[in-house]
Amino acid sequence: MALFTPGPLAGQISGRVGASVFSHNRGGPYIRNGTIPTLVTTLAAINAKGRLSAQSQAWDNLTVPQRLAWKGWADANPVVNRLGSQVTVGANAAFVGINTRLAYAVQTPLTDPPIADPPTALATLVLSADIGLGTFDLTYTATPLAANDMLWINACLIDNPAINYVENRLRLLMVSPKAQASPLDIDTEVAARFGTIIVGQKLVVRVSVFSTATGLLSAPLQDDALVVST
Repeated sequence: MALFTPGPLAGQISGRVGASVFSHNRGGPYIRNGTIPTLVTTLAAINAKGRLSAQSQAWDNLTVPQRLAWKGWADANPVVNRLGSQVTVGANAAFVGINTRLAYAVQTPLTDPPIADPPTALATLVLSADIGLGTFDLTYTATPLAANDMLWINACLIDNPAINYVENRLRLLMVSPKAQASPLDIDTEVAARFGTIIVGQKLVVRVSVFSTATGLLSAPLQDDALVVST
């Protein structure tokens, strides 16, 4: 692993360039050799690929006016990338991104782009993780969620609690039922996604409000908790 100091030609780099992967931790930016997986076998990955493929095919069935509408929406709604920069995605990417989220939540897909703003973010979020009680609770406000809203929850389980950079570790964990009231117990989903849970590990969650009417996400809130047993 090589450390480097970004200069005027490369202020920030994240991701893969050729065989090199650019990332950073608390020690600063670094470069490491990348590996290419030869086979993806997890059920979550297979299902994600299936949703992506289905929505890519659905794009082919849109009319020209619908595609132009998605282009206008994408141009007016740039997204924020991993470096915090706003980028404009293509019409196809906007359509597929929104509808793969709706497919994951088992909601009706959109043929026309959203006409409403993203939902309001959570005001507060507190995570607890107790394997003794068998509860991994998310406590949040406002509660309950609006009638058409769900919680969109990404998470990771870390063996070393000192690790704070989790951008490359977060995985989609679950969506809550509509109009979910606080608290929400995610113990079953955490065990199913990450396997055996051990006291002293750190669970990190990043939670957005997801609108099933528009497929849009609010700004996220993040919290973490050490796994305990009482």
